[in-house]
Amino acid sequence: MIENNVIYYSIVHKKKIKINETSNKLETNQSRYLLKKMLEYFDLDMPEISLSKNGKPFFKNSKIFFNYSHSKNYVSCAISLSEVGIDIEEINSNISDKVAKKYLDDEKNPSKRLEMWVKKESYSKLKGLGFQIDFKNIDLNNIKEKNCFIKSNDYICSIFSNNKDCIFKELNINDKLW
Repeated sequence: MIENNVIYYSIVHKKKIKINETSNKLETNQSRYLLKKMLEYFDLDMPEISLSKNGKPFFKNSKIFFNYSHSKNYVSCAISLSEVGIDIEEINSNISDKVAKKYLDDEKNPSKRLEMWVKKESYSKLKGLGFQIDFKNIDLNNIKEKNCFIKSNDYICSIFSNNKDCIFKELNINDKLW
């Protein structure tokens, strides 16, 4: 059972997701496959997915919220009973000077630049706005929503929830992916 104040998340290397597809939607399908496996962990079927007017995926006729993200080698997903936004990027990802100037107040430090990007994108996804929100207008110091920031040797991941009382719990479902 999905608990009320818990944001469940999973981060998986794409090699562990066995999908026999070569379509241009492979990354979305890998993300949805991870989402399906997370729901199965709770003995839940996957509801129909729709898109908001801004393109945020959501479950039709369900009280469960989700969001997913992918990078070159990783897929991440979060599910909960409250709105959630997630983003993942690999440590070696490069946010160009042009992008930093346009979206990140021209931050020069590459690791801070990447951290800002991941946090701002996950916050934007929480709000369901994507790139329709000006990332420069997102003041990370004044955000009231709860954030979980995960940093490994390979990736960084940010999860935002509008549930200020939530806790973040990782689901290790690697053995359930096939």
